[in-house]
Amino acid sequence: MRLSTSMIYQSGLNGILNTQSSLLSLQQQVSSGRRIVTASDDPLAAGQSINASQNLSMTGNYASNRNVANTSLGNEGNALSAIVNNITAAMEKVVQAGNGTLSDTDRQTLATVLTNSRDALFALANSTDGSGQYLFSGYQSGSAAYVKDPTTGAITYAGDTGQRIVQVDQARQMATSDIGSDIFNRSNPGNTAYIASASSTNTGAATFLAPNVQTGGANIGSTFKIDFAIDATTGDTTYTITTTDSSGTSTTSTPVAYTPGDTIDMGGVTMTLSGAPADGDSFTVEPSQSANMDVFATMDQLITALTAPSQGDAAASASLRNTLTTAARKLAINLDNVSTVQASVGARQNELDALDSTGSQRKLTDTKVLSDLTDLDYYSAVSALTLRQVALQASMAAFSSIQGVSLFSMNK
Repeated sequence: MRLSTSMIYQSGLNGILNTQSSLLSLQQQVSSGRRIVTASDDPLAAGQSINASQNLSMTGNYASNRNVANTSLGNEGNALSAIVNNITAAMEKVVQAGNGTLSDTDRQTLATVLTNSRDALFALANSTDGSGQYLFSGYQSGSAAYVKDPTTGAITYAGDTGQRIVQVDQARQMATSDIGSDIFNRSNPGNTAYIASASSTNTGAATFLAPNVQTGGANIGSTFKIDFAIDATTGDTTYTITTTDSSGTSTTSTPVAYTPGDTIDMGGVTMTLSGAPADGDSFTVEPSQSANMDVFATMDQLITALTAPSQGDAAASASLRNTLTTAARKLAINLDNVSTVQASVGARQNELDALDSTGSQRKLTDTKVLSDLTDLDYYSAVSALTLRQVALQASMAAFSSIQGVSLFSMNK
């Protein structure tokens, strides 16, 4: 076989270049710490590493979202704790106001305390997070949740019904705030209590105790109105009960003789009345779900009732006592509702902790998968690098030896 000089040179050069290329690839791997420098190094592993990197990135994004959600829920939890304390203190003042030995001046002092409590509750309803966003205004986070009418002083909800949602995991979205109207303006959806109230036009001295609910009553869920009438001839007092069911159908009972201290049964809802009603006086008994549960309106009614003189006036004293009874029941239901929301916030924070734990495990798994695919085994790489260096030196030495061979070289 005849070998041309150019073939010998080209073959030697190709061997050196191939060894240099392999050596350069190993040097890049060692310097970068990565087994895959280019996709051509391992196409399958390169594709799998892209998926692993995306999973790791998404895991990090979900973790960031959970931090944001936890911070927002923590701010809400702090505000709700203060709200619970505020309503509890107001309920204590209602009980204190029911003391019959208090004078009008004493009750006005309590009215002042309740006014401060209402204003504090108003401020809490407009709580903000660290960035100035209002917690309880729904999607309208840039504006106050509650506003006060400058003329009447009435406090009303100004937010919307949107609930801010954050994606905290691949298959989990979580509300990071609650709507103000769901905290301050409603009864707990599971509450079955009834609320009684006296008509504002009553002129008699009849008072009531908070109604009781008996399980299985035929008229549970209906609204009742008790109307009193006094016979002009005999002076006998009777009452009728108008029952309105959930469909809006009303029925009125026949007149029943009234005796102070009677417990009136309305078909599963009972209420004890005492004192002497006037002709035309009426009382309403309704489910908490359909009643006006605005805590600010309740406190305004309390303040107005405590400010009005009642000492020595039987009708005014009865009106005050009825207002206190209604307010006490409403505030108790408000407190129950706020406590339920507070428990919901705590449950969501607990879920975030569980998701964080799961996310940390997932991050470790994704990191390991990515490491197995792309990280370099330095021991193997350095050994291979040393071997390639020896091979390059051998190739260069062999080429140098062949280069010196000539048909015309002669020994002297």
